[in-house]
Amino acid sequence: MVRLTDLIRGAKTPPEKAEEAKPGADAAGAPAPPPAAPPAPPPVQLRDLKELVQRQAAPAVEVPASPPAPSAAPPAGPRTMTLEAAILTGAPTAPMTPAAPLAQPRTAVLELPPDLTGFTTQAAVSAASQVDWYGKAEAALAGIAPAISKQRTVSLGDLPQIAEGMAESLAVDDRLLVRAISHQSGPSLIGNMVHTAIFGVKIGMGLGYRPDELAKLALAALVHDLGMFQLPGEMLEQPGRWTEAQIELLRRHPQTGAELLKQVAKAHPWLPEIVLQEHERVNGMGYPKGLQGPQIHEFALVIGLADVLDAMLRSRAARKALLPHEAVRLLLSREKTGFPTRLFKSLLQQFSLFPVGTWVKLTSGEIGEVFRSNPRFPLRPAVKIVIDQSGQRLREPKSLDLSGSPLVHVAEIVDALQFV
Repeated sequence: MVRLTDLIRGAKTPPEKAEEAKPGADAAGAPAPPPAAPPAPPPVQLRDLKELVQRQAAPAVEVPASPPAPSAAPPAGPRTMTLEAAILTGAPTAPMTPAAPLAQPRTAVLELPPDLTGFTTQAAVSAASQVDWYGKAEAALAGIAPAISKQRTVSLGDLPQIAEGMAESLAVDDRLLVRAISHQSGPSLIGNMVHTAIFGVKIGMGLGYRPDELAKLALAALVHDLGMFQLPGEMLEQPGRWTEAQIELLRRHPQTGAELLKQVAKAHPWLPEIVLQEHERVNGMGYPKGLQGPQIHEFALVIGLADVLDAMLRSRAARKALLPHEAVRLLLSREKTGFPTRLFKSLLQQFSLFPVGTWVKLTSGEIGEVFRSNPRFPLRPAVKIVIDQSGQRLREPKSLDLSGSPLVHVAEIVDALQFV
């Protein structure tokens, strides 16, 4: 059995504390999933990571309000520690049964009509992965933001089609995931909304959502913070902690966004309620209503988890952006009572730590692109070195497999646009 201590060998210890995604954003509720569906096909690039997690993670107890779906019995053998304890301490774990697809709806708060089409043909899905959905989403939100800030009439425009395209692309490869992980420098409300959609779809894939459900989830994530655009610009750009009055103003943005969507998204009547619940948590500590358990729709919880993950991957005034494994570890430590266990399992199964195509800076000072993952040592991928220790571009890239170089490890993720 592979020890998780091997996985974190050479990795930096994450900070004990990290700033919140938004002040007061850690809060309440239990999942109420969307309709039953067969599991979405896993992306080819993450097969190795999913196999690793299935071997190493241990089953955890589900939230009482939402009993877990039946699953196959774990392989015989001695039990070790829980999944959460193993991640935090580096101890070995017992094998985990993959997350089961959604069964019958469990006290769903809102009905999700099939107003977004599912995926059509494999050719159409492959074509969708070639489109710059990241850029399209940014442009669409950038066009809406000024109108919302001035309280003018707006429309969703192409956002429903963009959401569907993003979900289709993520079903094919990890290009969008690589871009979201790499573009994390500096505060950006629009960037957070796009990244939340990407991370949310990946979590939804692990939960077994159908293609049309993934498209709806992506759309809800893309608009989850529309109400923030009505906050004063200087407040959003203010470094450091906010005053109590500013925090109270911030906590109103879910209602603002929900009311706005009731006017501009009448073709998607399920959107306002999900946006209103995105900051609710299963432990009852969320806002604006402090909902608990099955009162919260599972889409809202998935978006909330993706939102917090993006905040941890983003640089702050007081700290650098966390590496993916550091962010996941901190999530399991700090947010374990805020989200259902099955969402964390899905995150671990679907979220590649260093997807192929990610650009990284090593502790040696060299910079390169990940070209192969190492299933046994996911923190130590194989890297094609392009920039040497002095910052000079190499005439011929060289390959370095970090699993065979114990003194060198990934120091940070860098933006590929600086080097390609």
